[in-house]
Formats: sequence, structure tokens, C-alpha cells
Amino acid sequence: MVYLTCLCPTEVNSVNCNTSWKITLFMDYKENQDDILKGGDVVRLFHAEQEKFLTGDDYKKRQHVFLRTTGRTSATAATCSKALWEIEVVHHDPCRGGAGHWNSLFRFKHLATGHYLAAEVDNDTAPDQMRSKLRGQNGLAVYNLVSVPHGHDIASIFELDPTTLTRGDSLVPQSSYVRLRHLCTNTWAHSTSIPIDKDEDKPIMCKVGCASIKEDKEAFAIVPVSALEVRDLDFANDSSKVLGSISEKLEKSSITQNERRFVSQLLRDVIFFVGAQVDTLEYEFAKPDRERQKLLREQNILKQIFKILQAPFKDTGGNGAMLKMEELGETRQAPFRHICRLCYRILKISQNDYRKNQEYIAKQFPFMQRQIGYDVLAEETITALLHNNRLDKHIAEAGILTFVSLVRKNKECRFLDYLADLCVSNHVAIPVTQELICKCMLDGKNNDILIETKLVRTQFEAEADFEVDDGDGDRDGDGDPQREPRYSYDEEFDVILSWDAGEKNKSLRDLALGSSENCKEDVKILDYYRYQQDLFSHMFLDRQYLAINILSPQLDIDLILRCMSDDELPFELRAAFTRLMLHMHVDRDPQEQATPVKYARLWSEIPTELSIDDYESNMSKDATKESVKIKFESTIHFVENFLADVSCHKNSLFVDNEQNKLTFGIVNLGRHLIYFGFYSFSDLVRLSRFWTVYQSRKRL
Repeated sequence: MVYLTCLCPTEVNSVNCNTSWKITLFMDYKENQDDILKGGDVVRLFHAEQEKFLTGDDYKKRQHVFLRTTGRTSATAATCSKALWEIEVVHHDPCRGGAGHWNSLFRFKHLATGHYLAAEVDNDTAPDQMRSKLRGQNGLAVYNLVSVPHGHDIASIFELDPTTLTRGDSLVPQSSYVRLRHLCTNTWAHSTSIPIDKDEDKPIMCKVGCASIKEDKEAFAIVPVSALEVRDLDFANDSSKVLGSISEKLEKSSITQNERRFVSQLLRDVIFFVGAQVDTLEYEFAKPDRERQKLLREQNILKQIFKILQAPFKDTGGNGAMLKMEELGETRQAPFRHICRLCYRILKISQNDYRKNQEYIAKQFPFMQRQIGYDVLAEETITALLHNNRLDKHIAEAGILTFVSLVRKNKECRFLDYLADLCVSNHVAIPVTQELICKCMLDGKNNDILIETKLVRTQFEAEADFEVDDGDGDRDGDGDPQREPRYSYDEEFDVILSWDAGEKNKSLRDLALGSSENCKEDVKILDYYRYQQDLFSHMFLDRQYLAINILSPQLDIDLILRCMSDDELPFELRAAFTRLMLHMHVDRDPQEQATPVKYARLWSEIPTELSIDDYESNMSKDATKESVKIKFESTIHFVENFLADVSCHKNSLFVDNEQNKLTFGIVNLGRHLIYFGFYSFSDLVRLSRFWTVYQSRKRL
């Protein structure tokens, strides 16, 4: 016996002592060639005819081997970590590997589970054309591929048959096409259309059979797998096992302090593994690795994450739960709160731009909503999951009420932003969610969480001197005409905000002034008000009249236009009012998209000479549209003046990011006014000059 000690990367020394270690040659160095299939290689087996990967997975608590159907355009791109197989070249010495020859025996070890590919008699009576053909008239036995837990089972030995004429003692190329022959039963692997998961809506697991008849088309392509992908699978697999054991200890309330520290570090490692960022709890993160995101779901890490989030608060033994959600805010429970935050962070990163993970996590919405408001990042995760995603079937009224209660409790802008995100997906309204939010937010009992907007008119007396002529030219001896004061009454309008059920009031301009002077209370109120207006805009999107009919009397065209055009207000707030104008008053009935040019006309309708004014005079005018156009005259005038002002300021154009938001909102509003026919041809010609300058400056 020899004991080897590695002292440095380039030196190995041995000492003489009795140990239980034995050194055995695994592979000759001559056999270690990259293009040769050898023991220890990890590959995928791709069925060339069916264009499906040979996969092993659990279904109804039982391991199955199947050809996995994919909905992707390119079947070869539908890779899965559960389709990785490690090659074992069979020798008398179980520790020996080496290069594979065509006359060698092979085992295929499923890398994710450690099980081995094998075959057993298939007694399934499900009809299948290929199965009947291979069974033949003599009723030959038919087998199917299964997985067995141990490699010493003789049923796990296979031979590889080449698809081309090759010598039996030649080496097997790493990328080659082979047919699988099961040694023990002397049968050949073949595909079937029999679904294993036939109870599912869309079955994707097709059984793989074995029969005595050899079919040339039943060939598999051996696809090599990179070492990096194998290492990623090892990390994900090991992490899943550790997290599973931790969740069991949390359920039994038997976790130690060192184990808490260990699981916190492991969760951070998982975040680095997927997101590769510096701060594990930072809101922004780098674009996650899609293949590693997939590993989190396929290797059940996401499943274990949800178990960890549930376990401390579950009463399993009748002795009560180890923790209550309300206790997470206490200092002594900070480690558990940190673990929960890391778990939600993993969930948030794993669903980023990955539909399958989003659908998987969305199934846990009812549970996640119960953990909203406890500073564990549950609400941030839910909002990120629903952002630009049509997962509205998972949102119920109870979830909306939870967010509304958080708005009342914390008076924080972010919860209004979360509700706004729930209203839309990819800039398209979700009517069901809009209605739920509208009914909850605009309910009379929730008036105390909204800031009311009023346009208040104030009359004031103005004094002016006027000359008085008594008719005889008397100047009172000083040569000046007589003057006497006269009084007139003027009006001014001011936008007043009311909050806390009307107990507090302040003008919008005063709030803006206080915000510019960094008055904390004014900054908080103004930000809250801006987010509220953005929420309203999302509630009105795509003509949601349930919200429009309730709020349009309070926020009329005149009030919104005053706020849009008020230079004393912040640009972001003015942009929010611009969006309100668009979605509440412009994009609604009776406005319909107009066709400015009528392409199909009769020859008799076309005069010999035509100008823009003549064409407009011949167009029939809708009385309803003309009456609506009168209401928007001031708005149209403001849009033109704003664009004219923007085109004049050549040097400062697009320098201020906050002003750019307002500019974009005004341009978008003008575009919709054009679409709805509020501009005549002559108006469009005039407006196009500003538009051309705007576009040219934007490109510069």
C-alpha cells in the first residue's frame, strides 16, 4: 500500500505506512484523447429521427427514462440537465475505465440521480404502431428503458452499434451516431409515441422501448458535454441536497447556529452562481445565466427554497411553529429574516426573463402573498415576477387587498408602484387586474390613503387710478387731470392637494417649492402624489372606463393642463400629468383612429387642381368630433408651443434626463392627438417642422 501526499501542484511524494487506500490505474494516458469516447465522459443522447433527448426524471414519485418532447423551433437547443449521462466502460476490474471500442460494453449513469440506464419487460397495453410492428406476428417480448439504482445490475449493460461499416476493435469517436443494444435481453432501443405523463395537458415524456427487431432509423447522436456544464450540475445537485436537509431541520426546529450561518453562505453562493453580482441583496443585478437559472428549477433548488420559506412557520408536530411571521422584525430573529431575504432574492433572479421559472414560481403566489409586509423582499419578488408578464390568473382580490393594506400602513411609494406594475404587461393593460385594483383603491373606505386634487378659485380685488373729466376742463390748479381709484375683481386658480382624510391641505406649487428646498415632508408627499398619478394612468390604460368614469370628474382637462404647463412643478410630476391626460381624456370614447388620406376615391371626386385647403374643405366633418376638438384646443396649443420651444433650444436639447421624460410624454401625447384626427393637414405641415427638428436632434 502506498499513501500519496500532494505537497504542491507539481510534486507528489509517497510514504510507507499501512492505509486503506489502493492506487488503481483508471485509464492509460494514450487513451486520453479528446475526440474518443472514454470512461468518465459526460454526453447527451439525441434521437436523430425523433429529434428528442434521452432524459431521466421523476414522475409521480418514480424514476422514468423517456424521450423528452420540446416546443422549441430547434430541438437541439432544448438541453436539459436531466439528460446528462456519464459513460462507463465495463471491465472485469470495476475501477478501470479507459477508451471505448465498438466491441466494448458500456453503462450509462444518469448524472443528476446516480441511477443507471437499464431495460425491463414492458407489460403496457397502450396501442402504438411501432410497438405492434416490433412485436411481430409471433408476439415477441417487448421491453422498455428504465433506471436502476445500482451499477452492478447486469441489466444496466449495453453495446454500441455503429451506423457505418467499422471494425469492432476500433475506437468509438466522441461525436458519432450509434444504436443501443441491451446485452441481457438482446434487444434494440426504439422510440414510441406512448406518453408516460398521459394525465398532463401537454404530455412531453415518450416511452423508449426495446425489441428484438433492429431498426436503422433508431439511432442516437452522442453529443459531448463541456466540463463547465458538468461542474454547474454538480454544484446545483449538491446545493439542492443540502437545502433539503436544512428544510427538514427547520421543520423539526433542530437547526443550530452554525447550520444557520452555513445555509446563509450557501444561499449567497447560489446568488453568485446565477447572478454574479457583488451585493447579494442589491436591487439591481447583472443579467443572470440562463442555463444556471434552468438548473435551479430542474435540480429542485427552487422547490427547496420554498420549503425553507415555509418550514419555520409551519406547525408539524402539534407543538406550534418555530417562528411567527410577526417575530421576524425582532432583533433576535435577524438571522432567519436574512435567510428569508436571500431566498426571495434567489427567486427573483431565477425568474428574470425566463418564462418556465416564472410559471413555476407563480404557482406559489398564495403562499408568497402571506409573507408580504414583513421585510423579506416578498413584495419585490412578486412585482418583478408580474412585471411584463401575463400571470394575472394567479392574482386574486386577497393579494390586491394585501398591497392596499401595506399602502395604508407604510404610506410608501413603492407599494403604489407595485400596484401599477400589476395593471400592465408589456405596455398592454390587464383588464382583470385593473378592475380588482380599481375596486379596492377607489373604494370609499380607502379614501384616506389617496391624495385628493382640487382646483380652487380665488377672487381678489385690484385697485387702479382713472382720470376724471368734469366737463369744464378744471385741473384743480395743478395742471393735472383729476384721478380717483376704481376697483375691479380678478380671479386666480390654484391646485390644492388634500390628504389624511382632508385634515391636511397644501397647494401643489408650495409642495414643489418645499421639495426643491429639501423639506422632507414635502418631498415625501410630492413623491407619493406622483406615484399615485402613475398608478391612475396604469388603471386608465387601454380605456378602462371603470376607473375613468370615477376619476375624470375630479381630474378634468383644465386641471391636468394647468399642471402640465406649470413651469414651477418638477418635470417628473408634469410628465405624470401628461400621461394622465393621454389615458384619461385623449385615448377614450368617442376618439377613434382617423385616416387622414382617403386613398380609394371616385374619379369624379378628384378635381384637376388640388391644394391642402381644398382637400380639407371637401372632407365631411363629424359634429361630435368637432365638439370634442374644442375641448382640446388649449391642449393642442400647449403641445405645439412646447415642441416649438424644444426645437429652439438646440444646445440644451436632451441634456436634462428629467426634462426628457416630460418631452417624451408631450411627444407621445401629440402623436395620439394626430392619430385621433385633432390636427388638420395644414396643422400637420406646421407641426412636422418641429417634429423634424426634434427627431434630428434626438439622433445627434
